[in-house]
Parts: sequence; C-alpha cells; structure tokens
Amino acid sequence: MHGFLVDCGPCPYLPDRRFQAFHPDPNPPEVPYRTLMDHRFRRSGPLVYAPMCTGCQACQPVRVDVAAFLPRRDQRRCQTRNHDLVVTWQPRGFESERSDLYRRYQSIIHNQIAEENSGEHLMHDGGVAGGELHARDASGRLLAVSIVDRFSDALSSVYCYYDPGQAERGLGTFMALAEITFCRQRQLRWWYLGFLVRNSPKMAYKARFLPQEVLEDGVWVRYDREHSDLNP
Repeated sequence: MHGFLVDCGPCPYLPDRRFQAFHPDPNPPEVPYRTLMDHRFRRSGPLVYAPMCTGCQACQPVRVDVAAFLPRRDQRRCQTRNHDLVVTWQPRGFESERSDLYRRYQSIIHNQIAEENSGEHLMHDGGVAGGELHARDASGRLLAVSIVDRFSDALSSVYCYYDPGQAERGLGTFMALAEITFCRQRQLRWWYLGFLVRNSPKMAYKARFLPQEVLEDGVWVRYDREHSDLNP
C-alpha cells in the first residue's frame, strides 16, 4: 500500500516518544475499513492511519470475544450502580445537549478548553456505518455518549464522553459494558477497543475486558487473563 508518514508530535500514550502515523494514498483507500482494522489501521474522521513509530510497536489492536466475555467483580458492581440508567441507540449528532456535555468532559477530565464546535470532528463517519449509545438518568438527563462504528460481525469504539460530575458512577466502564451488551443483543462476534498500549496508564482499562485478542506481529493472540506479564 502506498502512502506517507506524518509526524503527529509527542506520543499521547508513552512519555519521551514521538507519534508517527502512516497515511495511505489515496486516503481512505479502496480496501474496506473492516479489513483495515485487522491490519493496525484506525480511522480519524474520514481518514485512516496506522501507527508506525520509529523503534516502537506499542500500539496493538485489541478486540473482545463478545460471546465468551465475563465481567469482573468490579464491572458487575459498576453495572449495579448504574441500574437506573436507560441506554438507547441514536444516530450520530452534535446538537447543544451533546456539545455541552462534550465540552464539560474535555474541561474536567482532560483539562482542555474545548471550543464550541471542537467536537464536530467526531461526527465525520468516513462512510462507515454506525451511531451512538446514549445513557440517560430517570429525569431524562444525558449522562454519557459512546460513538461507535458498526459492522456485520463487530462493533468498534470510536470515542466516549460523559458527565464529569458523576465520577462515582464509573460511566466510562459502564458505557464499555453497554457496548458489549449491544453486541450480544445483535449477535456481533467482536468488540474492538482500538489500541492496547501496555505501560500506558490511560489505556490500562482495556486489558480488563476478557477474554480478548491482541494483534501481535500480524497474528491475533488470545488472552484469557490480564496480561501485564505479556504471557498469553
């Protein structure tokens, strides 16, 4: 595949490293995105890329075996804490309710000041089918949004944002579990989480959804327990 490298600046996952991304040309290529996902590609809006950093292969695609998934005790507790929430499937969008929630999330969780339209890039689907899962409380207030791509056999997480004032709920975990539930209800085999980056605290949560498969040197390797020791 023809393309070029883009230096994207400091690595967002590991310290003292640069993040470099391979962009195919043309972008997007004619290869279906579902196929590209199994070759280390992810999409950012209408464009696809693959991490290709000098001397580093830490970004490894990870997917969960939906039928075999068993929630951990803490994940079950999270579901219980949020039993009052109603989760629905919605089309992608970014009206005032969602944009206000997104800005509050960016400000508190990521300490970033989000401009009024800064989240609109999340609405660019790149021609990939999908939508959103919304979680609302009994009053109808929107507490969390999961943006996802949907395929005939899989669901792929794109981005999740939630009410930063509801820290006790563990909404990030709850929405991940809601995505798995959505997969089960529709008999989708795989739930893709994007990249697993070992030794990155912000990505550590991905290793907690088991069993899962990690793409290592082009081969899907199955893990039935957490793999901080790197042993399958």
